Amino acid sequence: MKKYILTSLESLMGKVLVLGIDCAEPSQIETWIDELPTLKQLYQVHYCRVNSTIPPITIPAWLCAFSGLNPGDLGLYDLKVRKPRTYTEFQFYHYGMVRDFEFIWNFTNKLGKKVILCFVPGTYPPPKIKGIVISDFFTPSIEASFTWPPFIKKEILNLVDNNYIIDVYDYKRKDPKQLYKELMIKLEQDFKIMKYLLRRYNWDLFIGVIMSIDRAQHTLWKFFDKEHPRYVHDPELENGLLNLYRKIDQELREIMTIIPKDTSIIIMSDHGAKRMYYRVNINEVLAQEGLLKLKERPKKAMTLEEANRRGLIDWDRTIAWAWGAYVGQIWINLKGREEKGIVEKEHYEDVCKQIANLLISIKGIDGKGLDNKVYFKWNVYRGSRVEYMPDITIYYDNLHYGVNDMIGLNDIYSLEALKGIDDSNHAEKAIFMSDVKVDVNEVSHVFNVLSKLLQ
Repeated sequence: MKKYILTSLESLMGKVLVLGIDCAEPSQIETWIDELPTLKQLYQVHYCRVNSTIPPITIPAWLCAFSGLNPGDLGLYDLKVRKPRTYTEFQFYHYGMVRDFEFIWNFTNKLGKKVILCFVPGTYPPPKIKGIVISDFFTPSIEASFTWPPFIKKEILNLVDNNYIIDVYDYKRKDPKQLYKELMIKLEQDFKIMKYLLRRYNWDLFIGVIMSIDRAQHTLWKFFDKEHPRYVHDPELENGLLNLYRKIDQELREIMTIIPKDTSIIIMSDHGAKRMYYRVNINEVLAQEGLLKLKERPKKAMTLEEANRRGLIDWDRTIAWAWGAYVGQIWINLKGREEKGIVEKEHYEDVCKQIANLLISIKGIDGKGLDNKVYFKWNVYRGSRVEYMPDITIYYDNLHYGVNDMIGLNDIYSLEALKGIDDSNHAEKAIFMSDVKVDVNEVSHVFNVLSKLLQ
């Protein structure tokens, strides 16, 4: 560990290692830091909370961190994007959507340096860079081409005895004890692969991102947080989340014995997490207010996509509709932009503000006021793809409430969404720590930090 603290990066050159811990929450790190001796070494040199993207979602947050761009540049606001001039059709993210942008791996290659990327969200299919890529959780199966160069795949499969774990699936519905076991196994495998590549191949920039904490946050939070409304006392799981952090800390200690001593080290997350109380069924609210017009009420809860497929939505009279699980993302049925748009362009901002006022007035399930926040597209996004972004984004109760975009629920509150019940929601602050003191206020600033460290 370097013993100095620098306010300027101009004199630094060398290798850089970034360990990303998806969904690492600042308050947890700060509370548990004495339990994490390796991380504490970095924490004591330089640690800060940084702002995530709006919204604090994995794909836009990591890709903004490694490009320095705004989500509006990339046109990304979730793990999927709406197809233009459709209402409910979407496409899951893939790297081809952002291939033309310069990320830190492209920048590093231009300097004549090599890169290794391990499990970085947003890197499937793997970009063909000068270096090595092991793709992320979007990899559809182990039969897919999830490495670059292709021959690396065989090495990785051999390393793990052909039992490569892409992700821990259906984690919101698994038995918590089984989930904890699988997440620990996944964590061990991820580090085994990273240590293998660090030892075997030359690199100047190494980025590895661990997803196990994210999966654990959503399902294991209620076992350690006694203030959680669904707290469960379970001696086997009360330290489950902390134990995953401890395992990361132990593995990081070993990595630090592998890498050159002059390597700059950064530990960061894309966003944080906080306990989730309930969800607001946002399309139910819009339907009750006559903004989302239904030809017929669904007889059961269903996705908006299914309702549209069944012909239950009257788009000729609809003013707004919403997507979202962690935040509310609302589109206006704008004339000229949407297939059956009815809102005139000159009324667009006024309609947005009226709908925002309605949505922000929603109270909690107990009838008490919530700390709701609204973000308008024209205030928070910039770039060439702003047109693809939601018109309104809303955080319910400062993200202690999530969102359910299903229709037919017959209530404006629910616990469960399409993929299950969440113990926690994503949060607006991320962690950043390093062995170099730098100025970082937002995740997108990481690109500039890395580019200076590498020059």
